[in-house]
Amino acid sequence: MTHELVFDGAHLRAVLHPGDAKQLMVTFDFRQNGKNDFTVTEHSTHFARMQFAQLSVKTRANDWFINPDTQALEDALSQLGQRFERVNMLGYSMGGYGALRFARALGAVSAVLISPQVSILPDLVPFDPRYRAEGRGFDPVLGDLTERAHPGLRGLILLDPFARADLQHAQMIQILFPRLQVVRLPFGGHPASLVLRETGKNGAILRAAVMPKAKASIITQSHRDGRREATGYWLRMALHCAKRRPALAAHAWSRYAALGGAPRAEPQDDAGN
Repeated sequence: MTHELVFDGAHLRAVLHPGDAKQLMVTFDFRQNGKNDFTVTEHSTHFARMQFAQLSVKTRANDWFINPDTQALEDALSQLGQRFERVNMLGYSMGGYGALRFARALGAVSAVLISPQVSILPDLVPFDPRYRAEGRGFDPVLGDLTERAHPGLRGLILLDPFARADLQHAQMIQILFPRLQVVRLPFGGHPASLVLRETGKNGAILRAAVMPKAKASIITQSHRDGRREATGYWLRMALHCAKRRPALAAHAWSRYAALGGAPRAEPQDDAGN
């Protein structure tokens, strides 16, 4: 099926996989190390089966969608949202911020966000040093979610509660988007979906994303089921418990080794953060 180019700028791009659907699912790029160009446009067969048109919002760089194209994209998305009866969103990390940034323009009603940021501006989030390089060029006006809060937006924020910076971001986001529910996925990493990804259960997020009211239980149960066989889960637990709970850390290392984990390997972050 032919894609519709909703917006095509030097920095941002929005590509619609159309259909006769009256519902729209919007996804956003996540951060990738060394990102310097637009990624290939793909669409989800799951969303298509659920009768959602799909919009992919892309950025050329790891700039959290804040650049000279931001305002023009916002205007284009505002017009596009009016074509649909319902707009849902899905975003991982940087993509979660993008969903929050454009939720009001799209008229979105629901979102599933995985380990999103409220900002990368160093003065606003001094507790998070991960994005200092990108944050130095972050426009404090264009990137301010306070001016674009969407209090009616419902949905889920998935996070690993042991990733302290992600928890602090979520708490700040909830002030502006109070109907978003925090869902804790212990030792899920960043993004918090790593256990689901490792064990082939990421479909739980897609199922929740299409629901009129996303159910946290779909995701938490899949996380519980998957953690038994997820080397990353046991590794993150072992590292976290090493100092204060050595017995639990020893158990986690044992499970990690039994599952074939590499000795003392660091957990992987599939969103490049």
